[in-house]
Amino acid sequence: MSWMISTSLIAQQSLPDSLLKKFENLAHDSVFIDQLNALAFDNLKSNPIMGRQLAAYSQVEAQKINYTKGYARALSIIGSAYWNEGIFEVAQNYYLAAARQYQSLNDSIGLGRMYNNIGEVYKKLGQFEKSLEYQLLSLELKKSDPPSQRLTLYNIGENYLGQGQVDKAVDYINRALDLSKLADDKRVIAYCYWSYGKIKAQQKRYLDAIGFYQLSEQLWLELGEKRPLAQTYQDFGAAHRQLGHYAMAEEYLRKSNSFATEIHAKDLEVNNYYYKFQLDSAQGKFAKALANLYRYNSLHDSLNNSSKAEQINRLQTIYETENRERENAALRAESALRSAEVRSQRIIILAIGAGLLFSSVLLLLVMRQRQKILRVNKQLNDKTEEVQSQAESLLKLNNELQDLNKNLETLVVERTAQVMKQNQRLAEYTFVNAHKLRAPIASILGLINLLQKANAEEREQIYAYLKHCGEDLDSIIREIGRNLEGAIVEKD
Repeated sequence: MSWMISTSLIAQQSLPDSLLKKFENLAHDSVFIDQLNALAFDNLKSNPIMGRQLAAYSQVEAQKINYTKGYARALSIIGSAYWNEGIFEVAQNYYLAAARQYQSLNDSIGLGRMYNNIGEVYKKLGQFEKSLEYQLLSLELKKSDPPSQRLTLYNIGENYLGQGQVDKAVDYINRALDLSKLADDKRVIAYCYWSYGKIKAQQKRYLDAIGFYQLSEQLWLELGEKRPLAQTYQDFGAAHRQLGHYAMAEEYLRKSNSFATEIHAKDLEVNNYYYKFQLDSAQGKFAKALANLYRYNSLHDSLNNSSKAEQINRLQTIYETENRERENAALRAESALRSAEVRSQRIIILAIGAGLLFSSVLLLLVMRQRQKILRVNKQLNDKTEEVQSQAESLLKLNNELQDLNKNLETLVVERTAQVMKQNQRLAEYTFVNAHKLRAPIASILGLINLLQKANAEEREQIYAYLKHCGEDLDSIIREIGRNLEGAIVEKD
């Protein structure tokens, strides 16, 4: 169950009618709450009272619609408004309340920011170890939130500076400055320059300190941050006092007091009396110095008495007690859950045992059936092997028949080619016999007939022709013989 702060704890004043009328025309949903919180936070720089009023209105409206994140943010802004005024015990009350809300949401970044603020309150009270404890927790929770992580690094450095551990302080401030320059985070850069100035002042290097104060002053003026500007002017005054620049010191303290009064920063107004006491003492104005010291002591005691520190410690104790109670409740719930789990596990084990017994019986039946199936499968395998063997024999015989068919086809082709060649030879022989061979024989027979009737001179010519025809006949017969011999060789 989320914890809700009582509205009686909200020291709010009514908002101007113009704002109330403007808000009445808007839907009061989560978007409206977020925008209102952003407006309230922006007002903290220059008008913390208005910022607190806006945040208080947002807190009430967020509670109406059960918007826990917006409610927690409003509580945080109200706490920061009181913190700006130096009313730290009330600020701590709101920071702790906001931390509860973020814790209920498991919002590590929001919780980390609240731990940073809680640590800052402890720092203002001089409880540096307690402050450092919360700021280190804050740094761990805000790993995924670089903007607020940069500020926490700076706050840890300032914490070490308050404890006099300058080397550690410079290390953390340097880390914060490097990250802030990369992100152009002017607010944290201004804080870092301011702390460098305080370190130089501790080392009595007042001109160097003033140089750093001037760098931070420029950024504070640009950002409109009045509280840190008032604090920086106090440090300006202290540095000029050490250098003997009393008029300058007086002017800076006047500026500081003006800003502190404007934003109702009571703690800074009180501290100004102490700075004036130091300045008057340095100038030999002892009557004024005693008067300022008296004002400082009386107001300081009323502003920061021990009962307020005890109140903050009580708030912290309540917060830690509630955390432990939540942890114990969670442990009890976890224990009950584990007991239920154990009972469930026992039931499951019994069910598993029964299931295993049933499974064993079923397995036995399955094994027997499987043995029968294996026997049948073996018989089938034997038959299959026999059929496969026969199939392989038939396949082999089929392959042999195919090979024989292929050989027969080859022989048929070859024989056919030989017959065709022989037929071609016979055709050629017939052609030669019909044409070439008949021509010289016919010529010879004709010449023989003429020879019987010819005279002596004609016979000589006929003999010459007969010789020529005989030579042609011989040439043709030789050609036929060569062709027949080639055919015989090819056949062989």
